This record gives sequence, structure tokens and C-alpha cells, in this order.
Amino acid sequence: MLLVLRGFVIALSARTEFSALLAAGLTSVLALQALIILAGTLELIPLTGITLPFVSYGGSSVVTNFLIVGLLLRISHEERPLRA
Repeated sequence: MLLVLRGFVIALSARTEFSALLAAGLTSVLALQALIILAGTLELIPLTGITLPFVSYGGSSVVTNFLIVGLLLRISHEERPLRA
């Protein structure tokens, strides 16, 4: 939940419209993955092939989630003023 909240804060403070949309979209992907797994665990919906972010054993899912976080960090880094 904290990662999703922080991702949307990054999206709101992004410099360009593209960066804002990219950050919001990537954050939405992480939130949707976690929501589907949570609903499946609570037996509200049937489980599908979606893995829980950063918890799955498979390599491609973990790499993709770290790539998403890396892009969010890059967008966040562009917003920080340079220290003199």
C-alpha cells in the first residue's frame, strides 16, 4: 500500500505530462496485481496466473517489478532540485 501511495505522489509531482502518466500507469499495474492476488486469497475471485509483486518465485515477474520500481525512482529523481 505504501509503494502504491508513493507511486501516485511521484506521478503528481512529475515535471512532464509523459512522466506523470508513466508513473501513474506503472503504479496502477502494481496496485492491480496486488489487488487481484488479495481478492483471490480471500476467495472473492478465482486466482489467475498473476503473481504477487516481489513475492513470486519466477524470474521474469520479479525482474519486471524491479524495472517498474526503477522507472518510478528515475521519475522521482528528476523532480529533486540539484544541491549546490
